Amino acid sequence: MGILVVADSGVAAAVTEAVRRREARFEVEAVRTATAGLDVLGSADAGSDFDCVVSAADAGESDALDFLAAVRKRDAGLPFFVVAGGEPEMTASDALDAGVTDYVQAQDAEGYDELAVRVERAVAASNRRPVDPSLVYERVFEQILEGACLYDRDGRFVLVSDYLAGFYGTTPAELEGERSLLVETIREERPGDPYQRLLDGEADCLEGETELTTPDGESRILSYRFAPLRVAGEVVGVIAVSRDVTERQEREQKLKRAREEYQELIDGMNDTVWVLGLDDQIRTVNETAVELLGYSREELLSMTVHDIDAGLSNDEISALISQMPTDGTQVFETVHRAKDGREIPVEISSSLVTYRGETVVLSVARDITTRKRYEAELREQNRLLETQRDELAVLNQVVRHDVRNDLQLVTAYAELLGEHIADEEAREFVEIVRKRANHAVELTETARDMAEMMSSRGVENETVRLRPVLESELASLRDMAPDATVTVESEIPPVAVLADDMLGSVFRNLLTNAVQHTDKDEPSVELSVSESEAKDRVVVRVADDGRGIPDERKETVFAKDEKGLESRGTGLGLYLVQSLVETYGGDVWVEDNDPCGSVFAVELRTADDGQADSDQSSPTRS
Repeated sequence: MGILVVADSGVAAAVTEAVRRREARFEVEAVRTATAGLDVLGSADAGSDFDCVVSAADAGESDALDFLAAVRKRDAGLPFFVVAGGEPEMTASDALDAGVTDYVQAQDAEGYDELAVRVERAVAASNRRPVDPSLVYERVFEQILEGACLYDRDGRFVLVSDYLAGFYGTTPAELEGERSLLVETIREERPGDPYQRLLDGEADCLEGETELTTPDGESRILSYRFAPLRVAGEVVGVIAVSRDVTERQEREQKLKRAREEYQELIDGMNDTVWVLGLDDQIRTVNETAVELLGYSREELLSMTVHDIDAGLSNDEISALISQMPTDGTQVFETVHRAKDGREIPVEISSSLVTYRGETVVLSVARDITTRKRYEAELREQNRLLETQRDELAVLNQVVRHDVRNDLQLVTAYAELLGEHIADEEAREFVEIVRKRANHAVELTETARDMAEMMSSRGVENETVRLRPVLESELASLRDMAPDATVTVESEIPPVAVLADDMLGSVFRNLLTNAVQHTDKDEPSVELSVSESEAKDRVVVRVADDGRGIPDERKETVFAKDEKGLESRGTGLGLYLVQSLVETYGGDVWVEDNDPCGSVFAVELRTADDGQADSDQSSPTRS
């Protein structure tokens, strides 16, 4: 009796020693390759002397299964074993499906002793008689951690692995002889009785997935693979390997739902969303990108980001992707080109994320066409505003210097002329000229203040000490109207307010207005200052004894071009007062004076206590 071993010297020696320890009557011949093994088996003298072949998984220049096919062509009933050591190069199910007699993993002497036992059983059972499946697969099934079993031709369990028995909540012995629920389910689900086709040799395998209900009522999903068991060329049963893939299916379903929800989420965004590989290839996009750019989804997924970006060079795009921060967001502006050639300015916010197991760039691109248009319009408006300010400055220069200087000359010469005219009526005419010239000077000051206010809009308020401003304007009023009685109700408190260097213009207009709008030869003007209880506001009141302002005009008296009855003014003075006070965050209104006249009240915000008044005057325009 002989055994042919096809393996390297180490495996051959281990097999020889193990066989001889079991049965000295076996003769062992070893060769290194399948080709050499076939030559030995083909020899007329030696071929019939071998009762078994033992092959390493790697049989020289070919694998053991190719070697098996060649051996079966010569002798279909010759027992054929595959022995594997270390990391298996093929699975037990692959080997058994191919028709090997047995598959053994042997890494030490104990493993090779097991191989010798199985060889002995196979040789003893061969003698051209049908192989007892229990001798062939019993030990294999004990080692397989899958739902492995052997069915007979009727679909009953012959051998069952412990793993599969555990799935049914029972033992292998209790399952043997029982009909397989899996076989019956497959026969019901699939047309043409696929199990019978295996038995009839019409199919080499049967595989798929199905849902089974275990005895305890739990629904599970099984992945299965059936292959016919052939002995001496005859199909005597079916080898089946199944695996519980319920959790895997659930994970896949959850992942699928998550992807669908993710896609629905990004499709619902008004911005375009792009998932870009680090190779610049577009991985996925949302529906907004498809609609905005005019490409189909399939077209976009076949493109790179370079194909749609019209605002950056290829090197700049690649640099942005390669330099993406690992824990932050990258924001920049560029231009996307649509399929029809339209160029769309966009602001892109990008970050690194994981998508389907791959590190990618998630970019959200917002269409900023409207914003860009507004920015362009704003730049044009600013340019026009700068031009207007320059022109206003020129006009202000003319009013302040040329016109005002000429008017002051008219006033001076009118005064000189009045001194040399004896005729009383003529002197009255000269006085009218002088008053009108003085009034024109006042108008130039108002026009100057209006120009300054318009050119300084948007400038931040600053701290201005109130007392020096009021004292300066009161002194100017006394010089301008020496016949007027100007009094201060009490000492002006040392407070600082939020304003600018035009604060003096507010009180100059109110004080001048108080002496001009009266029919008295010697008008009276009284100024008072009071603070709020919280010390955060101060109110300055200018009271006159003139004609007063009717209630129906108290709200409109500050409007542009609004003039009082018999007023010689332009209506701009009080409008200037209100405009300036509003820029300071304050308020201005009119009250009735007792017994006659009006009171103009100006409320201003106070500055910090540390910035209060001192003995030094605050420079303001006068």
